Amino acid sequence: DDFETLCTGLLNRLRDPVLRSLRDAGLRSEDLSEIILVGGSTRMPVVRKAITRMFGRFPANAVNPDEAVAIGAAVQAGLKSRDVALKEVVMTDVCPYSLGVEVAERGPGNRVIDGIFSPIIERNTVIPASRVNDYVPMQDNQRELVLRIYQGESRHVIDNVRLGEVRIPLAGGRAEDGATDVRFTYDINGLLEVDVTVRKTGETRQLTIVDDDVAAAPDFEKRRAALAALKQHPRDSDAVKTILARAARCYEDALGDVRQMLGDQITRFQMIVEAQDPREIQAGITQMTEVLDRFEGQTWL
Repeated sequence: DDFETLCTGLLNRLRDPVLRSLRDAGLRSEDLSEIILVGGSTRMPVVRKAITRMFGRFPANAVNPDEAVAIGAAVQAGLKSRDVALKEVVMTDVCPYSLGVEVAERGPGNRVIDGIFSPIIERNTVIPASRVNDYVPMQDNQRELVLRIYQGESRHVIDNVRLGEVRIPLAGGRAEDGATDVRFTYDINGLLEVDVTVRKTGETRQLTIVDDDVAAAPDFEKRRAALAALKQHPRDSDAVKTILARAARCYEDALGDVRQMLGDQITRFQMIVEAQDPREIQAGITQMTEVLDRFEGQTWL
């Protein structure tokens, strides 16, 4: 009992990361088929009791918690080294922290509030991944855009980790003329490429953020080439263009409530595409295909 009392603070801290993981995954505890404990400390009865109370059921005990850590580390090392023995193993890796830039916002009374974190790749995004956001200067006649890159979850950049900075010249004029696309591309080895493009002038800058050991790897340029293949907005992919063209044709052929329904489906799908999540986009394509198949499958003769 004394030991459990001493551990109370640590055990209570287990709850927040578990809740965050479920929230990020969009799952409830009842959606989980099993609760698997990994790591030597989970052998402690007090830990198993805390997890049982948290989930309302007993965790599975078929997995050796020590071996699971070693096997997972070995598999991850094999995947990173592209070991042929693991060709059939599919393992999803995710971005551990959100990556983004510092921005400023206008508050009450037109007061400028700076030091705000704007995520571009959010935590738990499946990697490799490439995401793009657009930003506009705060004022007219601005001659330069300074983009400071951060990693973290806090709304204020002062509480996050600064990774680098990109400066790009602007042509001045109206603020909207300085609209700039900022693309982050990130891979499993921690290689982050930042591409900045001013739409009107076509001016570009690129910053590569990577650990020295990754940059020294013999296949570093090959990894960068693989990232380059990701640098396309989903709206420009053939699959998305094809389904939207088909949906537009069906919309033109429909009337009344059916036309309204198709318009709603198109808007919903376009919003999914703008979110740039490949899994959601693929699910959206499947759903749109089913809707269009039903519409085009109706027989009038």
